[in-house]
Amino acid sequence: MVLMHKAGLATVLTIALALAAAGCGSSSSGSGSKTVLTVGYSSQYVFDEDSDSVTYWNEIKREFQAQHPGVTVKLEPHGGTDTDEMNAIALQFRSPSTTPDVIQLPTTYIGQFASSGYLLPLDKYVSTAPFWSRFPKSIQDEGDVNGHIYAVDIGENNSGIYYNRQMLEKAGVHVPWQPKNWANIIAVAKKVKAANPGVIPLWLAAGTSAGPTGVLQGSGAMVYASSTPTIYDTTTNKYVVDSTGLRQVLEFYKEIYANGLGAPLSQLFSPKSVAVPVDLMATKKLAIAIGANWYGGAWELANRQWPAAKTQAGAAALPTSLGQAPGQGGTIGGWDMAISKSAPDASLAWDLVELIESSKYMVFLANKAGFVPPDSQVAKAATYVNYAPPFNAAFATYLPYEKELPSNGGFAVWARGINEATGQIAQTPSTSVSSALATLKTTVVNQLGSHGVESLP
Repeated sequence: MVLMHKAGLATVLTIALALAAAGCGSSSSGSGSKTVLTVGYSSQYVFDEDSDSVTYWNEIKREFQAQHPGVTVKLEPHGGTDTDEMNAIALQFRSPSTTPDVIQLPTTYIGQFASSGYLLPLDKYVSTAPFWSRFPKSIQDEGDVNGHIYAVDIGENNSGIYYNRQMLEKAGVHVPWQPKNWANIIAVAKKVKAANPGVIPLWLAAGTSAGPTGVLQGSGAMVYASSTPTIYDTTTNKYVVDSTGLRQVLEFYKEIYANGLGAPLSQLFSPKSVAVPVDLMATKKLAIAIGANWYGGAWELANRQWPAAKTQAGAAALPTSLGQAPGQGGTIGGWDMAISKSAPDASLAWDLVELIESSKYMVFLANKAGFVPPDSQVAKAATYVNYAPPFNAAFATYLPYEKELPSNGGFAVWARGINEATGQIAQTPSTSVSSALATLKTTVVNQLGSHGVESLP
């Protein structure tokens, strides 16, 4: 499971990047025929089990060194959260002796690192890479900063709907279920509540406890499925704080929480809220969840095992608000590989990235970390599809219709604002949409200034 992004990361990372600006070099070194290629990565935040991270990186190191005699791959693991890893790597850029050549980073940090001048443009490499053409354009674009590619994806989290088949059937809902719009979701949740007393009808992330992860798996997914699927306007470089789409999203939240269809606040606002719906569904306490692709894989783990999930649960795409084209939407956000601008041998560094992008490593990462492979061909591989059926295959089909979250420093601020707005509605459903939008706007303007926000139709 990948728990993306934490609130407040923008401020912390900005400080780290400012300190790092004092110097930027490479930790690769050549001595005769021997070259050291350093790799900075997260050892505790990507994989479900830390031991899988050790297996994955050591095998990549072994294979790459066998393919490149005289080259030593130096692994530099970073523990803690994604924020901890990126702060540590940002500080490494202060000195040529500590700067890694290749780094693994979350998608939401690409813009910050590229804009700081730390990353190498990869345009000439991806133009001939065999895997690149098999990436949906939305995933190619997540590494695009000002018209250049600075990072390539290795695994994605995306959003969709899970449901308990028996609970929906008991409510008179035909399964397999694919809602056509948001009104259909609300109607079914109401039927489920009436037919299944004591069961939580719908999980919809709200509040600040999950930080930007709650946006990835909740409000952000809804925005991207709304009539105005824009969080950050790239034409004006401003964050959207009011739009028809945002009003649709907040009205949907009001419908859910005003009708008692959502989860109790104690679970919704729990520090572990990201994982709560996974456990609730496995224990038959939740009927429907708007969540992320990794749930299916999580049910394969011993501590959350739900062997019958493949027959007792179903998956559906998140529909657009009114059923408008293209009919579905949602968020994507995963992890990427990038090369330091100061790496002395960029071609060698790219060779390592290409190895990481190979099918066997992409499948291993997807299965053990709860990702969807970005390569459309790999996403159809039996070794991936059969790991957590039918969920892996289903979420792979949603990927081309979904969009990445913004990757600049302002995103954490916007995420905080939208989380405060949704939390306000969940706690006090009588809160007006206009009042919730005011909360969002005030939060973002206080941090980014009035010049950093806008309203859209």
